[in-house]
Amino acid sequence: MGLAKAPAQIGGIAIFEFMKRSDKALNITSDNCKPRDRAYLLQYEEALKGEALRDPILVHIKSRDGLVLKGRLYKKQKNKPRAVVIAVHGFHSGGLRDMGRFADMYSRNGFDYLIISQRSHFDSEGEYLTFGAKESFDILDWADIVRKIYAPDIPIILHGVSMGAATVLIAAGIHDNLVDNSKPNIICCIADSPYDDIIGQIEYLLGEKSNITKKIAIGLFKANMRLRAKANASDASPITSMSHIKLPIMFVHGKDDRYVLPDNSLRLYEVCKSEIKELLIVEEAGHVCSYVVQPDEYEKTFSSFVDSIIE
Repeated sequence: MGLAKAPAQIGGIAIFEFMKRSDKALNITSDNCKPRDRAYLLQYEEALKGEALRDPILVHIKSRDGLVLKGRLYKKQKNKPRAVVIAVHGFHSGGLRDMGRFADMYSRNGFDYLIISQRSHFDSEGEYLTFGAKESFDILDWADIVRKIYAPDIPIILHGVSMGAATVLIAAGIHDNLVDNSKPNIICCIADSPYDDIIGQIEYLLGEKSNITKKIAIGLFKANMRLRAKANASDASPITSMSHIKLPIMFVHGKDDRYVLPDNSLRLYEVCKSEIKELLIVEEAGHVCSYVVQPDEYEKTFSSFVDSIIE
């Protein structure tokens, strides 16, 4: 359920495990979870029973470094959809678990939607996460597949939670730097509970450790990213995209989020240079739980934001 906890101990092994594939969270249900997570999981489990998540079309892509990545496309509109949403889950979670809850909202608003499994999660290949550094390029490749399935001019919305939110923001920054003839038609991003920089987020999760201990842990993390995941930690920094981003962005954050503090979205919103941006802070919502606590407010803000962009 997003980027939820720090390594159990400080050291090379803990940092290594932090970026390594883990599907343990997918075995947690509303019957065996912590009380704070029950409403979140109940919403997910209820969504699984609905029409909006029936009969997916299984799709896949090959990443730029050779991984087979899987997704589920839901074609729910009788005619051409207003847009297609690429729905992006968080750290050590899964597409249906994090993003299935939004399926009815997407369908009601006239969208088809593609719920993906990020690299090193669930049924997609890969052993190491890169916290948005490589995943952001995967998102652009997913957008290209959507264009091939529908049409080159199909509007595409990116919607991510936690690490997925950070990923779509980084992807949006890359998108805005592409030359026009190579751009998928991404029209906006919804970033729910993003961190603004992975290094800052890990420093926060390490808590009241000494500065020297944190420095060692961060050094190990950067080295593991470079040597094992073949990526640079500096590329997992959404806030570096904000100074030049042009795509409309809607930020969402729970005011009671203690895993990724709402200050992250506040900072991102403040420095975002897009002419169209929105910030929704949901009272009494924890990490990626804004749609659990205030589904009507979430959908109203989402619909209004998207309606202002799509003709």
